[in-house]
Amino acid sequence: MLPLAVLEHLPYEHAGLLARVLDERGAPWRTVALHAGEPVPPDPRAIGGLVVLGGDMNTDQTEEFPHLEDERRLLADCVAAGTPVLGLCLGAQLLAEATGGSVAHTTPEIGFIPVNRTPAGRDDPLLSVFDDGTPTFNAHGDTITAGPGVAVLAASDATPVHGLRAGERAWGVQFHPEFDADLVAGYVRGPGVPDYLRANGWEPDDLVAAARRHDAAHQRMGRALLGRWVDLAAAWARGGRAG
Repeated sequence: MLPLAVLEHLPYEHAGLLARVLDERGAPWRTVALHAGEPVPPDPRAIGGLVVLGGDMNTDQTEEFPHLEDERRLLADCVAAGTPVLGLCLGAQLLAEATGGSVAHTTPEIGFIPVNRTPAGRDDPLLSVFDDGTPTFNAHGDTITAGPGVAVLAASDATPVHGLRAGERAWGVQFHPEFDADLVAGYVRGPGVPDYLRANGWEPDDLVAAARRHDAAHQRMGRALLGRWVDLAAAWARGGRAG
């Protein structure tokens, strides 16, 4: 199996639980530190799969973050080539735009938000392992409109597209299955993050306390979802299907 590429926009929004799941399964992978100037991989055929992590920037900030255009291009190429994709928060938004959808700035959804699957989500190879009503960690201020032919897999009360699938092998979720409580504690100390949280009704310490309360259940959800995606990617690399 070729190494998976994990695109990291910010050092305090890293792979987290995903890194542990990948290592436990022996899956080869590497971080692409976009914030440090590493380039977006140009060819989907040279990677075993693509994970696009979250970030504080918006998808339309291409002058400040020109790599966003390269990410959209790679995501579109991955969907066309059948390379497995997992987009998380910003990554899901970029996947939506890369497949004919759009992203709009709206009221932020922050905290541990219950998410439910759509009928398509309950039958989906990845979201089938997700339990409806699970509180999921969120800190996003944008909403997705899915493109033509893109399946909407999950929603919350405030966010009509919380999960999507483009083609057979490319998924995005607006929430953060890769976050555990320690990663939340690091995130709230990121540059500008405390002000963002307070402007939207959250004290950073209160968000960390909520993360501690939900940590065991959130990690179970994250391990199930992330592990399933890694298993699917590995099965496709072997030319088969995950069970």
